[in-house]
Amino acid sequence: MKILRKRRGFTLIELMIVISIIGVLAAIAIPNFRQAREKSNMRACYANQKTILGALEMYNLDTGEQKTIQNQGDLDTLAKAKYLQSVPKDPGCISGKDNYKSNKEGDVWCEFHGAIDGCVGSDCKPDVYTCGS
Repeated sequence: MKILRKRRGFTLIELMIVISIIGVLAAIAIPNFRQAREKSNMRACYANQKTILGALEMYNLDTGEQKTIQNQGDLDTLAKAKYLQSVPKDPGCISGKDNYKSNKEGDVWCEFHGAIDGCVGSDCKPDVYTCGS
């Protein structure tokens, strides 16, 4: 007569198969999440550049100056004069300071993400992808 034993858990083989499937799915998903986060940071940076450009143009038209953005203080000036609601921070850069620059030709770019459409100005650096200090 056969004695039937009740199984109470999973075998080692079943557990190893499940763990390996989870590992494969994670290996596929993690790079996609990282790439999506980088893309969203870049798009947020481009939106900040458009906002800064609009505020800078309004400031220059109202004051008759030819102001450019060279550091955080220039952005603070636009915010204090109510041309910006707040000073935008670069979403992809840890320091987030002094990354936005502009020149007299009207180009605005980020030291980390580059420019929206590529700069044509004399001192614009659209392809610098290192975090500013």
